[in-house]
Amino acid sequence: MKKQKVNMQTEQQNDEDFLVIHELQRGLDQIETFQIQTPDLQWFEQIILTEQHRIKKKLMKEVFLFSVIALLILGGIMMSLYQMPIVFIILQISTTIFIALYIGVKHSKKVIEHER
Repeated sequence: MKKQKVNMQTEQQNDEDFLVIHELQRGLDQIETFQIQTPDLQWFEQIILTEQHRIKKKLMKEVFLFSVIALLILGGIMMSLYQMPIVFIILQISTTIFIALYIGVKHSKKVIEHER
């Protein structure tokens, strides 16, 4: 009785395996029939040229913005140095102290978080 049950399960499993293999082969045959079209070289060159133009335009905008901001900052520093030297010295000292305190607080927070 047990042999017949095992034989029936084996036959059923073989039939299922055969169906799975058949479906896989049919699917692979369908994949092989797909037409893959690659764009031509001019299309890729056009995309590259467009992207290079966009990057160049963005770079020029950033360089212009950087230059304007740098000139404003340097102009303000030079004006304060020659017009009001006391304000310039106070500004320089307060900026240095602020940067030192800021770095110290950030570093101590990292140390405290790392110790936890």
